[in-house]
Amino acid sequence: MSMEWYRAYHGMPHDPKLQVVAKRCNQPMAFVVAVWVCILDAASQHDPRGIIEIDPEEVAVIQGMEMDVVESILDALKSKNLIDDEGNVMNWHKRQHTTSTERSKKSREKKKEGATGGNIKQRGATAGSAGRRKNSKRDPDTDTEADSDAEENTDTDSDPKKDSNKKNREREEKKESEKEKQQIGGKDVLEQMLDIWNTEVQSKLTNGNGQKAILTEKRKELLAARWVDEFAEDIRAWRYFCEIIGKSDFCLGKIEGKDWTIDLTWATQSSDRVAKILEGGFSGGKHPSKPPSCSIPEFADAWDEVIKRMAHHHGPAAIRSWFSNSIITTAADTPDGVMLTLECPREFVRGWIEKNYLTDLNHCWDEVVCSRPVIGVELKTKEVTS
Repeated sequence: MSMEWYRAYHGMPHDPKLQVVAKRCNQPMAFVVAVWVCILDAASQHDPRGIIEIDPEEVAVIQGMEMDVVESILDALKSKNLIDDEGNVMNWHKRQHTTSTERSKKSREKKKEGATGGNIKQRGATAGSAGRRKNSKRDPDTDTEADSDAEENTDTDSDPKKDSNKKNREREEKKESEKEKQQIGGKDVLEQMLDIWNTEVQSKLTNGNGQKAILTEKRKELLAARWVDEFAEDIRAWRYFCEIIGKSDFCLGKIEGKDWTIDLTWATQSSDRVAKILEGGFSGGKHPSKPPSCSIPEFADAWDEVIKRMAHHHGPAAIRSWFSNSIITTAADTPDGVMLTLECPREFVRGWIEKNYLTDLNHCWDEVVCSRPVIGVELKTKEVTS
């Protein structure tokens, strides 16, 4: 009886991502690992592999847990982007081998290739031996040259195939790398960019008639180029770009006598056009302030979550108003954790945040899961250079 396998990757029992999941759902690491193993098992058996269809109640019964515990772990796994809403296990192709049938086929091909290479070498050796016997009386030193020629011919025959296989692997790895870059939270980045455009711009157009913009092949090409070159693969930068357009009466078609509104193709047509929009060329004095940001990639996602929580407590408008143009600039290590520095645009803003928001700001950092513990935030005013 044949047995199907899947891989439990090295470090899984103490995977940092699973530790974050355990903290988010407030469950023991052992429970999280047990549920994760059930997910990998289910994904391995699914056709195609990498997709899960599991019943939380069945998992609870099998593992001796309460069903709400299993459901909380599944929700935390989704929030950590280990699985998505459609049931796909993220990066399955990286963690797992192919099926046993495919592995057997590859093994046979490898053995066949090895045998073929051996035959080539054997033929080369035979030819070399014949050459040595034929020329032994005339030139006793040619046996070394014959052997070298045979080996050189063998290497020459095999090199193109090796080069071809290497190039194929490199192309596949590049495709996978590009595909991963095109994912944010399990969703295609171009689709997410489109959603933001429809929310911030398309829904506000005077002649939009409630119609949402759609992705054509041309728009996909333009968005992909701008995503890499102008927005540095940062969804926050794209959102700010759309917010600028959404504040422009000219772009939205609200200028009397101007029968024109912006569209997605026009806005992303070139680098120069994106730059002109960002510079306020069409904002008519309504250029929005930059949203709060973080220059330290390690803490960027956590900072977004902190701002989201602050907006929930104090209102989005107030937080956007007081924290706009502010930026997390440094992270200083201390014996107790990391102290972050929030740079404010003006002294008045720094003082207001310190008086009205700093206590809640530090409390939100205590609640947010981060790669390293944050003990607090110190405020600083941006230095103005003359």
